[in-house]
Amino acid sequence: MTHLKDREENDPIAKARDRAHATYGSMIGRNKDELITPSLILDLDLVRENLAFMAERMRTLPAKLRAHIKVHKSPDIARMQVDAGAIGVGTATIWEAVVMARAGIEDVFVINEDVGREKVKAAALLSREIPLKVAVDDPSNVAALAEAAKSADSVIGCVIEVDTGMHRCGVGSAEEALQLAGQIAQSPTLRLDGVTGYEGHCSLEFDRTKRERMAREAMDYFVGIADFLRKNGFACRIVSAAGTGTWELTASHPGVNEIQPGSYATMDGYHAGLEPRFKQATTVLATVISRRPDRIVTDAGKKTVGANQAIIKDYQYPIYRYEEEHGIFTTDISCPLRVGDTVELYPGYTPFAVNYFDVYHVVERGKVVDIWPIIPRGPEHGGLLNVFD
Repeated sequence: MTHLKDREENDPIAKARDRAHATYGSMIGRNKDELITPSLILDLDLVRENLAFMAERMRTLPAKLRAHIKVHKSPDIARMQVDAGAIGVGTATIWEAVVMARAGIEDVFVINEDVGREKVKAAALLSREIPLKVAVDDPSNVAALAEAAKSADSVIGCVIEVDTGMHRCGVGSAEEALQLAGQIAQSPTLRLDGVTGYEGHCSLEFDRTKRERMAREAMDYFVGIADFLRKNGFACRIVSAAGTGTWELTASHPGVNEIQPGSYATMDGYHAGLEPRFKQATTVLATVISRRPDRIVTDAGKKTVGANQAIIKDYQYPIYRYEEEHGIFTTDISCPLRVGDTVELYPGYTPFAVNYFDVYHVVERGKVVDIWPIIPRGPEHGGLLNVFD
């Protein structure tokens, strides 16, 4: 089973896939509870359900879907998202963007500031192959991108990031956005594509009414800056925002024509509390390594599931403590789990867990059917340092 097109022998994606199968391929055909623990499991049926639900809802909304891949870091899942209707993908790093391009996805947007000589150079070179877009909020970075694109004989698409209230990256005013737009427009090696913003601060609010009010206010401000740029002669083809916690409300907001959620495909404990209509498709299989009258201990700790604590699937035992290699849960004498039993853990935040693993064990109806590599964590993965040689 594969969702990637046939590749030439020197393709880093194909090589990563070959390495994954050489190392973990013997697991294919096993029941999921027979895997060596800790193992990262991807329930393919639940991923399909999540993608189908998103596609069905997006058909009724005016905005388009751009699937962010920073959560799952998988070319295979990204291809599924595009096949299910996403116009393209968003990434957090230029290295993720290179991987997505190598996976055959041409509409790629680095929804983050790409700063640093080697990263800027990579963006300029990748822009010779696809119409790459990157987020910008600083004149010096815009100048560096322009110079790198000139050297590479390419054109880099620039999307001005607006701080919509999260107070992370982004310009802080319409006037600042206007100045940056003018700088981009003056460069023959840059292309002004629009504006982007992330109302992530709204997802910290679990009261739905308050969250919706906060999101509307953020998007009113954000769209207002896009309108301001247009009134001053700068086209904003892209007006992109939202995460999984605000995707539907933002996709319905007048003036927003693109949303960029990522967690919806595989989900996690945190986002499931905000958006329960999507199912948690990623789990970590762990083994019970110690059984005391008042607790069980698993072999999956912070170095496996991440800093955000995981919970046990199908059990209600509360977390006692998470340590580097141990997950400790409070139980009582009636607990049926014994040393050697396996359990699945729902990560509290999937991106942390995914970053600790090399592969997904892809499962259908409880059986491992494929191994999918997790690739875009940095320039060294998949031979990306020499990807343009």
